[in-house]
Amino acid sequence: MGDMEFNSMLIDVAKHLNDDDIHRMKFMCKDIVKKRDMEKVETALDLFTELQSREKLTANNTSFLKQLLDKCEKFNAIRVIDQFENNRLNHPVASVGNGEVRMDTSPGVLHQALQQAQPVPVVPQPAHQSHNSVASRREDPIVQQQLNALRPEFNFLMKNLSREWRFYLRALGMSDSDVDIVETDYPRSLRDQIYQALVMWAKENKERATKTELIRALRDGSVERFDLASKLEKGNY
Repeated sequence: MGDMEFNSMLIDVAKHLNDDDIHRMKFMCKDIVKKRDMEKVETALDLFTELQSREKLTANNTSFLKQLLDKCEKFNAIRVIDQFENNRLNHPVASVGNGEVRMDTSPGVLHQALQQAQPVPVVPQPAHQSHNSVASRREDPIVQQQLNALRPEFNFLMKNLSREWRFYLRALGMSDSDVDIVETDYPRSLRDQIYQALVMWAKENKERATKTELIRALRDGSVERFDLASKLEKGNY
């Protein structure tokens, strides 16, 4: 499997990404790709090309791309990469002359190909065999159940939180970098920022994302929105 198969895999990955995903991935790559180069990036393939030129993405190392996809929760795209790597592991490639041949375990097949090629050494290309933890993550139905259960609380908080919203998200355990991503993705609406940040929190915490935890964070010393906590606790919303 050569460059054509690798590039074909990247095209398949790109099909799973929308404009919001690309925008988020660009934000996460701002320390890797210079601003003037990033301004030229319009599509997922443009971004992949920039990462390849900086050796952050190769056929033998897709771990950084998997991390980006995992942050965007594009698990189907990660599975595309997994399939490529499994095929690469099962069918390693040997360099023969100016081209490549797929190594076959059948007796005499590779020997015959080498005899017909120029007399150069056969160097198997190392397959990327490490199983990144990102690839092991899969969508969990618990997440959707939690989102449905907490939707009324999210709507209430979206409408009632104000300047303290960042402190509230920190009290829930969200990192500033995740909050920055939400702000970048939804720059025109504070309500959208709050709601999407809560959705991100719920997806990351799954069964630990509960109404009790939402109430606890409202009473945190950095937030002190006891009025909202009381309303949530009593169901007055």
